Amino acid sequence: MKKIITYCLLIVTTVPVVADDGLQLFGSKRGAEKEQADKKSSFNQDGEVKQDFSSSEVSSRKNIESVIPVKRIPGGWVFRDELLAPWESNLPAVLSIIPDTTVEVVYHDDNRTTREGFVLPIKRASVEFQYTSRLTHELIMLDFVNVDFIYSTTNNNDSHFILEGIVKKIKLKDTGFPQLASSDIIKHKVLMEYGTPKEFDGVWHIYQDVNSTYKVRELDERNLKVELKSLKVVDKLEKAIDDTYSKQGIEYKKRLMVQGIDI
Repeated sequence: MKKIITYCLLIVTTVPVVADDGLQLFGSKRGAEKEQADKKSSFNQDGEVKQDFSSSEVSSRKNIESVIPVKRIPGGWVFRDELLAPWESNLPAVLSIIPDTTVEVVYHDDNRTTREGFVLPIKRASVEFQYTSRLTHELIMLDFVNVDFIYSTTNNNDSHFILEGIVKKIKLKDTGFPQLASSDIIKHKVLMEYGTPKEFDGVWHIYQDVNSTYKVRELDERNLKVELKSLKVVDKLEKAIDDTYSKQGIEYKKRLMVQGIDI
């Protein structure tokens, strides 16, 4: 009889007691249930496997830097992101699109001394007009040069003057609070749109590509200056001077002149 009682007690202590609701009161099924729950969580209601991104993948995505493309340097006279007159546009064509109909063309000579000692006049022209926007007053000057005149003095009408450079003086209006300053334009407009300058000489922020140079500087807290120049027109001018006034150019021109002489 004692052996039977001992055997029954042994069975009771080794077999877990389960309550009516199916929960295990002794021992633990939590490990197995947690494992099944983890397996179920990897599937959605449609039975599709959900992607489980690790923290390293998420952090790597956050570290991806977005690259902001910078604007190209203006290739001529630009107004509200529209190219009105590209470099080498002739003077009459540009005059026809200037909003101020009372502008006056100023002609002047820019004397140049060559390496050979020749002093030659470079024929130039400029047009100046004003533009007022909601935030600025702008004084705009368009510069033209006559390259063809170097080859022949008969090339002296307005159609031979081509657009070479642009100068802008920009004055910021009183904007109340907050008041815009020149440094704000450099920081939020120039550097944000054109990126890091090719050079900063302490005064000018200088940008350059194969066609143009673009320079911006602060004059004071409310005034800025912008200068643009066509590198191709500058090269064309230097080539004309070299073709005509260098020793090789002079000899070539003499050969052309003597071809019409009969001896």
